[in-house]
Amino acid sequence: MRVRTRIGFIVVLLVFPATMLAHRLDEYLQATRLSLALDRIVLKADLTPGVDVAPLVFSLINTNHDGRISEAEGKAYARQVLSETVIEVDGKRQHLDLVNSQFPSFEEMRDGVGTIRIEARASWTGAPGRHLLFYQNNHRPDLGAYLVNALVPVNREIEITDQHRDPLQRGIRLGFDVKASSVTSPDH
Repeated sequence: MRVRTRIGFIVVLLVFPATMLAHRLDEYLQATRLSLALDRIVLKADLTPGVDVAPLVFSLINTNHDGRISEAEGKAYARQVLSETVIEVDGKRQHLDLVNSQFPSFEEMRDGVGTIRIEARASWTGAPGRHLLFYQNNHRPDLGAYLVNALVPVNREIEITDQHRDPLQRGIRLGFDVKASSVTSPDH
């Protein structure tokens, strides 16, 4: 039985070698998801440094160099990431407020499994009609490998009509419609 197991493992490695070795070592993967609602835009970003760049990323966050990320250091870094992020609706810049952030240990980052999670929110009133959202991540382009995606809106009154990513996926332009029936009048 052990021989069969070893042969099976070798076959899997030979058939799927790229999949087994697909972990990024020398890049800072920054994956962002955008969610539209009638009263807000939610940004969720997962930032995962590869093992080769993890010590640098960790030192950028751990400013007092005590070997751990304090709550204050984490919030400061999350706010820095947000300050380097652009969100505009119809050409008007939207302010992102930090909602939550989570940081892994240095050991997790060093092992390539430590993901920084940042959630932010921009307040926005969904007026009826056609709109254009622009997003761009400008955080650490010297190290970054980017992904960006828009989630299907939970509210059926919002419909994403088109989306265009830049070739590096640092940015996206989303066309979307807000139906007139979804916006309440000032009297309500």
